[in-house]
Amino acid sequence: MKRLAGFFFGLLLVLMGCTTAGERALMRAGLDSINIRNHNDQPFTAQDVEPYVRFFDDHGTPNDQLLAHYLLGRAYHEHGEAPMALQCYHEALDCADTTAQDCDFAQLSRVYGQMALIFYQQGLYRQMLTYEQYSEKYAWKGQDTLAALMSYEQESQAHRNLNIPDSLLYICEHVSQLYRKYGYLHYSASALFHTIRILIIRKQFDKARNNMQIYESESGYFDTIGNIQKGREIYYRIKGLYFLHTNILDSAEHYFRKELRDGKDFNNQHSGSLGLAELYQIRQQTDSTAKYYKYAYDMSDSLYAQRKTKDIERIQAMYNYTRHQAIALKESQSATRANIRFLISIVILLFVLLTASWLYIARRKVIESLEQTASELNEIREENNALKHDTIANQQQIIENEKRIKHLEKKLGKYGKIVFFGSERMDNNLKQSPNYQQIEELAYKGLKLSEDDWDTVCNLASEYYPGFYDFLLSRLQLDSIDYHICLLLRLHFKTGEIANMLGVTPPYISKTSTDILGCLFGKKGSSKELSKELRKID
Repeated sequence: MKRLAGFFFGLLLVLMGCTTAGERALMRAGLDSINIRNHNDQPFTAQDVEPYVRFFDDHGTPNDQLLAHYLLGRAYHEHGEAPMALQCYHEALDCADTTAQDCDFAQLSRVYGQMALIFYQQGLYRQMLTYEQYSEKYAWKGQDTLAALMSYEQESQAHRNLNIPDSLLYICEHVSQLYRKYGYLHYSASALFHTIRILIIRKQFDKARNNMQIYESESGYFDTIGNIQKGREIYYRIKGLYFLHTNILDSAEHYFRKELRDGKDFNNQHSGSLGLAELYQIRQQTDSTAKYYKYAYDMSDSLYAQRKTKDIERIQAMYNYTRHQAIALKESQSATRANIRFLISIVILLFVLLTASWLYIARRKVIESLEQTASELNEIREENNALKHDTIANQQQIIENEKRIKHLEKKLGKYGKIVFFGSERMDNNLKQSPNYQQIEELAYKGLKLSEDDWDTVCNLASEYYPGFYDFLLSRLQLDSIDYHICLLLRLHFKTGEIANMLGVTPPYISKTSTDILGCLFGKKGSSKELSKELRKID
């Protein structure tokens, strides 16, 4: 009843067009009360916040507007309407005046953090990473040290899901040190959790044991007899792996069985039984090995089904068709706006048709000119080839023809070369190029490319495959490792050679190529499939 009264009171003030300082203070107090409910995880709805959004859009400071739109986004997010929440968060960002001395950077950090959370829930980990970095940046500017460190730590989760263990390990260790520096010992210990498994796999057992000791003694997740909080039983799997890899098999068995006993969810049942299967395989107890592998397999099926269910729920949350249909229906009832959109569409259509016709005619003229130039160029080349049978007698004519060939090649242009000579011819010309042979020699020797070498690679791609080069510039960040991998694949270098040229391992190239294939072409496959797709682009 209080919430309903507060809503109608706020709405009444907005309708009355209140603008006095007292009325504004009253509205700000109402907005702050909703913010307190948000901090205390108490429920509120979009209808509770909307009057304040409308009021402060007209009468508020940038900080007022930032908070109002943020809280509206939180209301939508809590009710499973991620698209509406993101829209509100974007509007909140538009409200912030980052050039003002009194800008609420701490609140701006929370907006970015909530956007990162939505991207994480939708499996968009690269976007999550970007927004967590913004969240960290503005938390530091807002002097909210703990929030900045927590955002920094969350960046490690993006790296974990993107399977970049080096970055995950660095961030977790670094943020643990920073937590400890600022006195947040619980957070410092907790941040080490994701480092332990990586250290075990890398056989850095002393460091892994040290991190486990800190995690168990300072995180606050363990009782006096060493039992971890409910819901965190996956730690027993990690500790079991430590003992398994250090050949302390009785202790490994103890923790795998402890995980099976205490962790009743599919994930713990799967990982615990898999640990026991690995243990019995080392002990050469085939019956027990088969038993636990079968149980792990059954749990894997259940875990897969559970994840599929969560995927469906995630998609439903992201695409709430009911609300969007209601919005579309409401908009369609406005005849005036519909007519305006119709007239605009007609104008745009006519403009597109006229532009397309003009481009078609212009293109035909360009092609005809190119055809004539290409034909003349081929004739002169054939004539020159014939004259070279007697170079001495025809030296002057050959020189004149060479000048004419250079002029025609320049006139034909790089796109014309592709159209009339074909990709196979261009591949041959590329491989005969001295610059290409120079890079090929470096690849053969297994050397890492210098900045000058990369300039040469870019120039080769631009000259011989201009369409591909333009495509790459439009889709990938210049000088990123994805950009370099695509360049080298298109220039016919192999995975092992590319790894040496970039100074990384071949498995890293294979994994990154798979990610690039999915990102650029929406397909799954290896570096070989990526190379095939890239070679279709000239």
